[in-house]
Amino acid sequence: MLPDSLLRRLRHARHVAVFTGAGMSAESGIPTFRDRFEGLWAKYDPMDVANPWAFRANPQFVWDWHVHLADKVRKAAPNAGHKAVARLQEAVPRVTVITQNVDNLHQEAGSRDVLELHGNLFRLKPFVDEDEVFGSGDPVVCHVCDGYARADARDPYAAREDVNAISVREGPVPRCPGCGALLRPAVVWFGEMLDPAVLGAAVDAADDCDVLLCVGSSLEVEPAASLPRRALHRGALVIEVNPAPTGLSDRAAATLVGGAAVQLPKLLRETWGIED
Repeated sequence: MLPDSLLRRLRHARHVAVFTGAGMSAESGIPTFRDRFEGLWAKYDPMDVANPWAFRANPQFVWDWHVHLADKVRKAAPNAGHKAVARLQEAVPRVTVITQNVDNLHQEAGSRDVLELHGNLFRLKPFVDEDEVFGSGDPVVCHVCDGYARADARDPYAAREDVNAISVREGPVPRCPGCGALLRPAVVWFGEMLDPAVLGAAVDAADDCDVLLCVGSSLEVEPAASLPRRALHRGALVIEVNPAPTGLSDRAAATLVGGAAVQLPKLLRETWGIED
């Protein structure tokens, strides 16, 4: 049970930011993006597969690795922690979910305004090989996938819906129906920068929130890991939910030791009287 002083601050919060990491989805049985798989994929280090250089060298191999991950994610369902985050919207005027996960489980549980720092496994975007595209003349922006394309390689009848209809499934690496560019999952690979717009919105939320719940993150990956510290520095109430201590534990107002599927529903009951 949290002290009464913290419960009062929670109940009067106007904006709660919920920052979630891999531990949240691990409780649904989803491997983290850094975990090795079993079976045929066990010998491959994810850092050697999920990067743009690997895709440039062998796009089919990298696509197949992501298909395997997507198949595992499809078998998972939002756990009680995801559902508690969604139900928090009933108690607080504004809730912003900031996640490092790529599995779409927050949205499936009913959360709105989800900022996906590391992208989404089930969305696709074009792979832009700058040497190839810019070495063949002046490229134009594809009206379907927003990637760069050669002007003479576009299909004017293709539409954005055609890309949205393509899923991460077994088979050849898909191509954009508009320009023919190879498509890839819209996740942030190792060695890539976060989307500036998404990161900017997350920073704005950390700067505006009354309360930040840091859930299931080891806080080892920057710049995402700096968001709870940013909120803490400006005086927001920061509460950590994690089975193991992190670099934030000694500075947070409170640490709820355990998994999100247990601790978050309990927090909602004790603070706002929201039952499972």
